[in-house]
Amino acid sequence: MELSSEQIAAQLRCPHDEAGVSFGQVMNLRNLPQIAAAFAAVGIEGQDRILETGCGDGGLLGYVLSLAENVHYTGLEISPLMQQQAQAFNAPFISAGKAEYRLYDGRLLPFENGAFHKAVSVNTVYFWEDAQEMLAETCRVLQTGGRFCLGFCEKDFMKRLPFAEHGFALYDAADIRRLAEKIPFRCLAETRSRDWAVSKSGDLVRRECVHLVFEKYEKAV
Repeated sequence: MELSSEQIAAQLRCPHDEAGVSFGQVMNLRNLPQIAAAFAAVGIEGQDRILETGCGDGGLLGYVLSLAENVHYTGLEISPLMQQQAQAFNAPFISAGKAEYRLYDGRLLPFENGAFHKAVSVNTVYFWEDAQEMLAETCRVLQTGGRFCLGFCEKDFMKRLPFAEHGFALYDAADIRRLAEKIPFRCLAETRSRDWAVSKSGDLVRRECVHLVFEKYEKAV
């Protein structure tokens, strides 16, 4: 059955039911260049504790764990289906103590201050209820000197996609950088790359993605 733009938007926000399984697989494949670029941008090192919000079905865990020795990965999801899929697919890694997958409410991160060295999130910012709060939460759970890469597509491109009309919050890089100015996050890099996506008319179009890399600094008292 062909889904409407509104149904597609709902699946992208929180994959569910039978269609959600397929969406999880498709999102991993279509977002692979963005996800790989985000992990490269934060510079994964040995012993790092890594957080990914919006981790999907966990199909890329093996790749992430191959980036450095003795890293530990935590994936967060708002979708119970995606968490279940990730846990089932990556059971050997979980049993070995190399990874875990948890649910959260999309706002508050269920971790102590300074729990992670690196954090990554790709194509999730459209669904954040409060972007500044989410940036602040990510900053809170990072150690001082920890890095966060946020990957997304900016307003001009997203407006060309039919599903983005249904509950997507759209940003430019400058919008996110302004929000981060009020948080102990300094922007280290802003890079762009291009791949393919499907437009409102059903045609292939070039998709431009931006990656913002932030570093947590110690705020002066």
